[in-house]
Amino acid sequence: MRGIKIKPLFHGNMHCDKNLLLTGHPDLLLTRTNHKKNSVWCETPSFTYIIEHPDGRMLFDASIHKHWEDDWLPEYKELAPYDDYTEEQQFEGALKAAGLGPEDIDFVFLSHLHVDHAGNAKLFDTANTTQILCHEDEYAAAANMEKDEHFFLRGDYDVPGLRFSTLPGDIEIMKDIHAISLPGHTAGTMALKIQLDNSGTIILTSDACYLKESYDDEVGSMIGASLEQWGQSMKKLKMMARAENATVIPGHDHKICHEGHAPLRDEPKLRVGGEYD
Repeated sequence: MRGIKIKPLFHGNMHCDKNLLLTGHPDLLLTRTNHKKNSVWCETPSFTYIIEHPDGRMLFDASIHKHWEDDWLPEYKELAPYDDYTEEQQFEGALKAAGLGPEDIDFVFLSHLHVDHAGNAKLFDTANTTQILCHEDEYAAAANMEKDEHFFLRGDYDVPGLRFSTLPGDIEIMKDIHAISLPGHTAGTMALKIQLDNSGTIILTSDACYLKESYDDEVGSMIGASLEQWGQSMKKLKMMARAENATVIPGHDHKICHEGHAPLRDEPKLRVGGEYD
C-alpha cells in the first residue's frame, strides 16, 4: 500500500552471554577436541520501529524503561544488563527526537511482554486513544503470573489506564500490516509483516528470531517457553519469508536476512537513522 514507511529507532545495547541467545550453537558448544569455554559477551541492541500508515501511526515494541536498574530483578540485571546507551538513545529521548510523544501513537504493537520489549508501555497510560496490541495468549499468561519471573515485570504492563486490545493470531491490523503468531519464545510472541511499495515485504521478528544465526542455523534459546514451539514458529517464519521474497529483521541484531529476490537483498544491515518505504 502506498504511503507506509518504517523508521527504525536504536536504543543502545544490552549485553549477555551469546549462549543465552543461541543455546547449543556449534560455534559455542564444547567438544572433545575443543573443550575450552567458547563464551562470547554479546552486544544485544534494542530497537523499536515507528510505522507510518495512512490509517494511523504504529509503534513496534517499547524497549527498556530508563529506570531499569531500579525496577529489574537482580537476575535480569546480572544476565542481560542494559549498559551501553546515551540519554538520546533511550526510548523517551529517541521518540522525542523523532518529533513524537505517546499521544501521537495510535497503536503500540507489543511483540511480547518481556522487560526489554514492553518496558515503556506504561508511558501510554494517559494516551487516551492509543491501543496496546498483543496476542491474547501473551496477555493471559502475563495476567496469571503470581510473581515477576522469566524476564517479565508486571509493573511494565499491569498499569491502570493502558488500553489493551488482544489479538487471536495471524490477522491484518491495517491494510498491508499483518500480525503473525510465532509462539515459543513466550506463549504469545508475535511478529509483524509489512508490505511496502519499494522495499517489498519486511518482517519484524522480535525475539521469535534473536539473531541472523538464529534464522540461518535454526538455533533456539534457553530463554523461552517452549523450544519445540519455537522451532515450529521458525519454520513458519522461513516459509512465509520464502513465499514473499521478504527481508527479515531479527530482534536483537543489526544484521538482516533475505529470502529469494527480496528488494533489499544487497543490504546487509538495518537502516538505523533511515527509513524503509
